[in-house]
Amino acid sequence: MSVNWKEFIIYSVASIIGITFISFGAALSETMNMGLDPFTAINRGASSLLGFSLGNFQLVVNLILLAIVFFMKRSLIGWGTIYNMVLVGYQVDFFNGLFGNMFDPEGMSLGIRILITVVAIAIFTFGVAVYMDADMGVSPYDAVAPVITDRTGWKYTPVRVATDLLVVLGAYLLGGPVGISTLITGFFAGPLISFFSDKITQPMMNKLEEAS
Repeated sequence: MSVNWKEFIIYSVASIIGITFISFGAALSETMNMGLDPFTAINRGASSLLGFSLGNFQLVVNLILLAIVFFMKRSLIGWGTIYNMVLVGYQVDFFNGLFGNMFDPEGMSLGIRILITVVAIAIFTFGVAVYMDADMGVSPYDAVAPVITDRTGWKYTPVRVATDLLVVLGAYLLGGPVGISTLITGFFAGPLISFFSDKITQPMMNKLEEAS
């Protein structure tokens, strides 16, 4: 089977750009002391307790999840899965260092921090929309709920909410950065992602597909 390398490169770049927006938004929210998305929050808590960097720890966790998904529903795996599992943790660490030198949340009013967090969540969800519409595979964590539904016949939404709740609880118990951003990105980001997908990213991907 021939490979359309131009299309592969275009969608790979789009996927990586989306992941970068995700990491940027997550790190900005954490810098404001408003929490991280559930999966990154639990990995932050665990990595801090064990003395590892977030990037290294999250990569190991993703490799374990990837192995499970590979044997149970490998159709969910693509190049975007690899980009996500390798990049997010390290990018969050990078942006955290950058924002740590730019912002002093202790010296900022709550209103300003909330405003910046709203912007961070918008950036995060836009990144998710770009990443999803590039359609190069889901992240290892995002594959967990589909694997469970595939094996049990349970409905996706309650399974995803339940897994996110367990992960948020784990993040809280491990001392991870759980906050308003954790709750919004974990449970209420769907409408924002759909908005960005419908209005911006899906039309953009359609144009890229036509061009390729």
